[in-house]
Amino acid sequence: MNQDIRNLKILIFLLCSVGIISLFSASSAYAASRFSDYTYFFNNQIVRLAIGLLLLVMVSFIDYRLYRKYSKEILISCWALILLGYLTSQHLPTSRGFILFGRNIISTSDVAKFGAIIFLASFIEQNKKKINDFKILFLELIPYIALTLLLIFFQPDMSTTFTIGLILLSMVYVAGINTKYILYTILPCISIVVVKILSTEFQRERFLNWFNAVGDDQSSGSLLALSSGGLIGNGLDGSIIKKGFLPAAHTDFMLPIIGEEFGFLGIAFIFILFFLFLYHSIKIIQKIQDLFGFFLALGIVLNIIIYFLINSAYSVGIFPTTGLPLPFMSYGGSHIILTLSSMGIILNLARSNINKRNSI
Repeated sequence: MNQDIRNLKILIFLLCSVGIISLFSASSAYAASRFSDYTYFFNNQIVRLAIGLLLLVMVSFIDYRLYRKYSKEILISCWALILLGYLTSQHLPTSRGFILFGRNIISTSDVAKFGAIIFLASFIEQNKKKINDFKILFLELIPYIALTLLLIFFQPDMSTTFTIGLILLSMVYVAGINTKYILYTILPCISIVVVKILSTEFQRERFLNWFNAVGDDQSSGSLLALSSGGLIGNGLDGSIIKKGFLPAAHTDFMLPIIGEEFGFLGIAFIFILFFLFLYHSIKIIQKIQDLFGFFLALGIVLNIIIYFLINSAYSVGIFPTTGLPLPFMSYGGSHIILTLSSMGIILNLARSNINKRNSI
């Protein structure tokens, strides 16, 4: 496992390095036009990367079993944070962040996502032999997860709600829950999503544009950027699309800019990095000996991979635009800091299980 830990550290470093270089290029034109400083977003992201890496190191020394001990309290604290977000952002169109002194301090849904993963991992460990007992599911799991998802859904943040739901469903599927319970969960959720899309004008328009293959500015610009890159791309800072033709290039659409500047080979390199990240993460997970640690690590890795796949899918028009970041690469404070912090949990899990085996 030592080699897998080293490889994972190298991959995290490579993903962050490629991300910060690509972000500098993707954001420079917009930063210069809006803030008269082409390094504005780059400088901010450097600070956030530094904080995230510091937290990664610190979290890697925190015994992961503490999360199991306080799993319910952690999730309830996440609810309180979301409610504070509602109170502090009443003047804004959404309540996705905790606002303090006029600044968005943290994305509450990102925090709640990890709270839900920790809670579910603890539940699975405590109830592995009774995972298909409907009474236990109905009384001890569903209310906690449903309330978490509803609080995020009504921020409103439908894409994050969907993604967290997908992560949690994947975890319980691996835990061996009966497929009929998964279907019982999915069907009413789909009904709620359909009603929400039909009743919200911009979401209805976005969905219909995607369904009818009518591109908006973002999806059209994304596809144009990817197609113009060719095999080897136009070189660093060679993107034309980022200069006002692709909104949110440095946040939601990093992948198309990488494709335009580094071509198919650049995109292939990103996919290889994430594949290797998944491969070495799975090798680490397979060697984790206790059930809570196994599902905690599984949830964290699923979070990275599912976000990557969804971001990639809407970049090429397979999914409607959702606004989910590209892990390790997109601009954003909560996203990069919490992602790197979660990698600290993985490293602690890996080291703890090495120590367990050495003591046997």
